[in-house]
Amino acid sequence: QIELSSAPHATASALIGELGEICHTLGDAFDRHGIVLETKGVDPFNAIAAVPLQLHRERYEAMTRYFESIGPSGIRMMRQTASVQVNIQPGDDSLSRWSLLNRLAPALVAIFANSRRYENAETAHKSFRAHLWRTLDLSRTGLLFGGDAVDEYCEFALDARWMFRKSDDGDYQSYRESMGDALISEDWDLHLSTLFPEIRPKGFFEVRSPDVIESRWLAAPIAIIAGICYDQKTSDEATEMVAHCDADTLVRAGQHGVHDSALASLAKEVCDLALRGCETLGRDYLSEDDLDTVYDFVERYPANGRCPADDS
Repeated sequence: QIELSSAPHATASALIGELGEICHTLGDAFDRHGIVLETKGVDPFNAIAAVPLQLHRERYEAMTRYFESIGPSGIRMMRQTASVQVNIQPGDDSLSRWSLLNRLAPALVAIFANSRRYENAETAHKSFRAHLWRTLDLSRTGLLFGGDAVDEYCEFALDARWMFRKSDDGDYQSYRESMGDALISEDWDLHLSTLFPEIRPKGFFEVRSPDVIESRWLAAPIAIIAGICYDQKTSDEATEMVAHCDADTLVRAGQHGVHDSALASLAKEVCDLALRGCETLGRDYLSEDDLDTVYDFVERYPANGRCPADDS
């Protein structure tokens, strides 16, 4: 896995431009060494045994021990998955945007599903990465869109198990149980960094739902998410459009992508709405060339009832 963390940018096209330059530089460098980079949401070739832990820091070794104690999805997530994570400003009405993004997550999974093969075999999922993320630990994943978002997330965090120490009985306890009266301790920030919901609050909203896709299409997830969020009229329409999306929708999105008829319709509606939002944001925010790329992506995939996984 190669992780790219860009600088923050004031416009979508500035971000897309930086990522394009980095991907081009990396591609050339690896090509000179005879290495082909594979842009998939999950390693399509290898079993987890062929991919040992690379970063032997206390954090990652503790996470490995914890995940190995509860099932295979966690260590596969750590070592064999890749996504596009788009950071969005909370805005003036952060709670509404938080709810919108959580409801939008299943559509993003379906539109950008790109991981249907694992260990050289077909899986039962268009996005096997989404399946791994969703099943790595039910105490720290999923969607959150309750009425009181702050309290809900706090309860979610307190109920997630503390993975860096076992109880005297040899079990992993929730953070609440493990810390007792010292809930907000120096370990709190560390614990928050081990939560893996579809949308993660970090002073901004980290949208974690799209599979990684070919670098030529990176404008699409960035522009679709920004177009939905940063134009108020579009946000209001999108809020109604995705109001029915829930945890079951998220499961279907990972399994079927846009081959689920209801998700196919939703994906087209979301993309059309996002493109209108991008048009409103203007060419200073998203250039003509980048907008054309997004239109091409939409025409090639969701408008045709396809997702990137169908190219495999």
